[in-house]
Amino acid sequence: MEFIKEEGEDVRIEETFRIKHEDEDTEEQTVLMLLKEENEVLNEMEEKTQYEQDLHFIPGEKYFICSQAQKSPKKDSSRNRAQNTDTRSHFTCQQCGKGFSRKESFKVHMRSHTGEKPYTCQQCGKGFSRKVSLLVHMGVHTGASPFTCHQCGNSFTQRGSLKMHMRIHTGENPFTCQQCGKSFFRKGGLKSHMGVHTGEKPYTCKLCGKSFTHKNTLNSHIKLHTGESSFICNLCEKSFSRKESLKKHMHIHTGEKPFVCYQCGRSFTQKPTLSTHVRGHTGEKPYTCNLCGKSFSQKGNLTIHMRIHTGEKPFVCVQCGKSYRSKVNLNSHMKNHSRKLF
Repeated sequence: MEFIKEEGEDVRIEETFRIKHEDEDTEEQTVLMLLKEENEVLNEMEEKTQYEQDLHFIPGEKYFICSQAQKSPKKDSSRNRAQNTDTRSHFTCQQCGKGFSRKESFKVHMRSHTGEKPYTCQQCGKGFSRKVSLLVHMGVHTGASPFTCHQCGNSFTQRGSLKMHMRIHTGENPFTCQQCGKSFFRKGGLKSHMGVHTGEKPYTCKLCGKSFTHKNTLNSHIKLHTGESSFICNLCEKSFSRKESLKKHMHIHTGEKPFVCYQCGRSFTQKPTLSTHVRGHTGEKPYTCNLCGKSFSQKGNLTIHMRIHTGEKPFVCVQCGKSYRSKVNLNSHMKNHSRKLF
């Protein structure tokens, strides 16, 4: 049985937030304190889980650890509380078999099965199963970000987010694709990448039926249907559904090319363009035809290649009706018509 962290933190935090803070600075400091406490709690839970695994705990049994064993300043208080708790598991989950000594802990656990999220953010409507998770989320709206990167100054609401961010500086990419060897600093990045090999597109637009590999891409696509474009360029008034898209667009006006190839020094306005360019140096060809096995460095080239198998020729000359597999071939053909005019 896993060591279950009981939700005493929620009670303490709830009591703290009942206090009326007339001074805004004091209130902000309180929120920062609670956010830090939540991350310490999460880290403590991770440490306990690992400690439990190292001792080979037996599933189905309730354990309480002696404060003299594996003693550390962070764990002493929680382990002492554990010693004073009744060793019997009065509340057992019928779905997964986990046992709990307190009814409140059992109640919170059951939400992982039922999907119940009783704590709702009043600003954006997002729901959470635990009050402490809602408080951490509120940092998104209040701007409270107590975990700061000392290399670039970016700050985060959770320690885990900072840890993940640090991999950008260290170059650590612990998640590796077993098919092509490409590595990622986030597990979600690897999961999304696997769609390149499997062709899986699990996120489907209910309005037009188009499917996508990434959920974020689907969300951006849906805004094309709704007409929602909340980010507007103040130079040309072009609008975008995503802040990142506007940021990339601004490079057109500023001429900024922040993405530099470390092998040849060439710079680019967008990171995907740099990634494609780098494959010219490495020889990497991650896009493979599942019919003939031919590989390509760019997804667009694979798409054009697939038309050889399907016979599709979507680019049609408006002057003579001749069709082509790629726009490049159509443009070359159009030059023949231009020459005839002269």
